[in-house]
Amino acid sequence: MATRKTEPKAAPRAPRKTRTASAPALRVTRSYDTQASKKLIIETAVRLLTEKGFTGLGINALAAAAGVDKQLVYYHFGGLEGVVRQLGQALTLWLGTPLQPVQGEPYDRAAYRLLMEYVGALRKNPLVLRLLAWELVEPSAVLSELELTRSSAMAGWVNALRDAAQPVPAGVDAPAINAVLLAALHYLALREQSIGSFVGVEIKSPQGSARIAKAIETITRSVYGAPPSTP
Repeated sequence: MATRKTEPKAAPRAPRKTRTASAPALRVTRSYDTQASKKLIIETAVRLLTEKGFTGLGINALAAAAGVDKQLVYYHFGGLEGVVRQLGQALTLWLGTPLQPVQGEPYDRAAYRLLMEYVGALRKNPLVLRLLAWELVEPSAVLSELELTRSSAMAGWVNALRDAAQPVPAGVDAPAINAVLLAALHYLALREQSIGSFVGVEIKSPQGSARIAKAIETITRSVYGAPPSTP
């Protein structure tokens, strides 16, 4: 009796691979484009500070808001302190577009330009005002780091203006006088946002702003201007 041939069984098919959704292209770009990811982290830090203050700025919150892994924050900046340090060094944050030195400019004009540019930056950037207020009422190690790096960055810029300008008149302590003027501008800017006036001057109004600008010009000319020549 003939035996029936049995056909060999076909090998079982491998299960079809299911396609998994890939991460959004934007996130991949953020993770691997160094300059773009650093810029994104800094801009996100500014936004969080503006919206929530320093209590809302932490590594986890920053990474989540930026849409990146927190290890990327450590990789680029070494941690939250590095992000804050970078903010302090960003003159465009504090001054907008920094003034350019003018060779041979009278020092009183250079000081006036500097102070008026700073007034404009204080008015345009709510984060700067909040940071100044936080430094007074909520001191912390992070804020101290920010203040140190900001002061260092601004000092370098101010020195460049001073070196290009004519010499400061003999016997004038320019750093101390500038400190007094800047402190006054800080207070007036905070007062403008809260109450709007100070000792009868409506600093929030255009007329009040013009009076403050004229006062700054008068002070800088009186202190730093060349003394009148004797006949």
